[in-house]
Parts: sequence; C-alpha cells; structure tokens
Amino acid sequence: MASSNRSKNYALIASVIVAGGLLLSSTKAAAQTGIALRLGQPDEVTLGVDGRLTLDMAAFAPVDKSNFTYLPSGATQEEPFRMAAGTSITQARLGFFGGYGNWTGRIDVNYTGQRITFCDIYAAYAFSPQTRLVLGHQLEPMSIGMNTSTRHGSVTTPLPLDFLIPYTRHWGLAGTHWGDKYWLGAGLFAGSSERVNARENHMGEGYGVSARAVWRPINTDQTTVHLGFSAVARTPERVTSDDGIVVLGGRSGSVVENRKFIAGGFSGIDHYTICDLEAAYRDDRFFVQGEALCSTFATKESPGVITNGVKTYNIDNIIYGSKSVSFWGGYLVGSYMLRGKQRSYSNSGAAFSNVNSEVEPGGNVELMIGASAIDTQNYMGQAYEALGAVNWYPNTAMMLGLSYTFTSFSKDAVALGRLRSSNGDGLSYRTLQLRAQFVF
Repeated sequence: MASSNRSKNYALIASVIVAGGLLLSSTKAAAQTGIALRLGQPDEVTLGVDGRLTLDMAAFAPVDKSNFTYLPSGATQEEPFRMAAGTSITQARLGFFGGYGNWTGRIDVNYTGQRITFCDIYAAYAFSPQTRLVLGHQLEPMSIGMNTSTRHGSVTTPLPLDFLIPYTRHWGLAGTHWGDKYWLGAGLFAGSSERVNARENHMGEGYGVSARAVWRPINTDQTTVHLGFSAVARTPERVTSDDGIVVLGGRSGSVVENRKFIAGGFSGIDHYTICDLEAAYRDDRFFVQGEALCSTFATKESPGVITNGVKTYNIDNIIYGSKSVSFWGGYLVGSYMLRGKQRSYSNSGAAFSNVNSEVEPGGNVELMIGASAIDTQNYMGQAYEALGAVNWYPNTAMMLGLSYTFTSFSKDAVALGRLRSSNGDGLSYRTLQLRAQFVF
C-alpha cells in the first residue's frame, strides 16, 4: 500500500514538473499544436494526436464559517465547516483522430474528477465543407457555453451553466449545417458512457432531442455578433427506480473544491426541458458573452417530490395539465485585451476560442469580469457570483490565468443537508484560483 501511494505521489509530481516545463518552454516550440502521423498509409488517410493538460490551484476564504458545521459523507458526527486550499490536475486529455476522404473519426481519453473516462467517440461524414453528420458519443448542439471546448476554459464554468445543463456527452446522431451568417444543428441522443453500466434488468438512462440555431448578422475577421437559441427535451437520466429519481447539483468557484452547495434529488420525473438564449460580441479589443437558461421538470401523474436534504416538497404547480417546476439562471462575462487581439471565432462550431490565432511577441493579456445568478426558488436555494480574472497567453497553446470569485448562497443551499447553519444564514465565500493549461 505504501509503495502504491508513493507511485501516485511520484506521478503527480512528475505531471506538475512536465506542466511547468511546458509553460516555461519557448514560444516557438510550444506553439506546435498538432502532431501529424503517416504510418505508411495511403495519401488519403490521415492520423493525428492532440490533447490538453489543465492544472488548477485554489484557495478559499469563507466570509463567516463560525456559524456553520458540516457532516461529511458517511460520517455520523458534524465537524467544523472548512474549505481547504488545494491543487488538482483537473483535466489530462489525449485524443486520437483520423480521416479518409469525407470521413473523419475521433476517440478521446480523459482524466478528470479523479477518474478516467472516454469523451468524444464518433465518426463523421462531411457532405460538404459546411454540412456534416456525426454518429457517436458527443456534446449535444446546446448552448455556446457548453459547446465551448474545455481546451478554451480560461475560468471555471459558471454555476448556472453547470447546474441547469448537465455538462456531459451522450450517444447520438447529430447533423450540422452552417453558412457565413448562420449555424444550425439538431440531434437525437441517448445515455452517456460515463453512467451506463449495462447489466441484467438495468433501467435505461433516458433519451432526448436537441436543437440549436445561431444567427450572425455581423461576421468578419474583426467583428462578430452572435445570437442563438437552443432547446433540449429529455426523459430522465441516472434513473435508479420506477420513481424516476434525478440528482441535481452545480459546482461553484473552483472544481478543486468539488462540493455542490446547490443540490437536490427529484423523484417522479416524466421528462424535462432546457431552453437557452445566447448572445455574444467580439471585436479586436472587446468580448462579451451571455446566456439565459430555464430548466423545467415535469412529473408523472403522481405528485413529484423534490428535496434539498433538509426539506421535502410536493410539486403541485399545474401547467398544461402536468405538474412541473422551473429553475432559472444566467451569466454574463466580458473581457478587454491589454495586449494582442481578442479570441478567435469558429464558424463551423459557432463558439469562441480563448485566444486569437495570432499572438503578440511576449503573449496576449486580457482582463475579464463576469457575473452569474441562479434561482431554484426555495427548493435548493438561490446564488450569485461575481468574477474578476487576468489571463496571459504566451502562445496559442498555453494559458496562465489568475481569477477571483465571490459566491453567495441563500439559506436553502445546504449541500444535500450536509451544511448546517446555527443562525439560518446562507454561506458566502471567496475563491482565488490559478489556472495553467497546455494544449497541443
């Protein structure tokens, strides 16, 4: 056992050293963002490898922790509430891709959340440079924030996005078509590889349909105006009984402190929908992006029950003849470039990168601010966040960022009943996070 622990420690130390070395390497060497292989295959066959490594370090300062206690999972005794600083390799990802004629394919292996999973696993056929069909494990056409690759995650995912849209891939068939002024996508999706554990008499993971439409009234190399709408309708996932139990929750501040203070369980779910409005603007100096989201859960004929771990509610708000409840949220983030030009925009993906395709000598530097809010009524509480960050991009493959986040929860955000308050107040805390990322 001791030898195993030492091996894990050596692996972590080695990963940190490699990440540090990559960040300190020369711009010219680090800017090589792709590896092309020709293993004696015909000229039409292409193979490649890419990946990313993200390292997060975070420290937390609760505004007032003296009035709070916490009951860890599996414990019977409450403890003084604390949030410990930590360092985590939040993502180490390796992707293998290839192509032959109009066909392309991809398999990604991802280390995140202290475990290894598969991410993108798909085959795609391009009918034209602007139209393609994708079959496999992939992100749905839903939300500019969710479809912005984690290789471009310069700050932590906003709490409303993390809570209202389960950030996971699904098995499905999707088609996309785009032009200079528009982008259209739709698909049919089933369960996720992260949760499917096929066994005898095991219940399904649910299924759904997604669609997204984007209009770009202005779309040039210098300026982009992006307006979009997307929607999802899905039967429950993570179903563990005939009651249709769905677990809800969202992380805040940093994935280093992985607790979900706004969290709950919902039984009796028949289906749920997610609607999303998105807008973004970019020129050479300024960038702003925002989304407004609504998730609605509809129950079966029997009353649905939702709990935050302390209180339990029967859903009795009748809408169109079915009992349902809606949660709302949104975020707005903007940045100004102190050095270099603003991030690039992908016409084919209808999303932004976090860096321009051209980087100034010495790197691009941006200042970023943001705000977000979520309202789950009195079921799981309300929360708002304020964000400030500075990010440095020494080249297109590297990013080093420092962010400050202030998060405030209402009294009903109790981490499934584990967070206890002696005076009934909600928790507030500050997060200081350093993020380093290398992409190749």
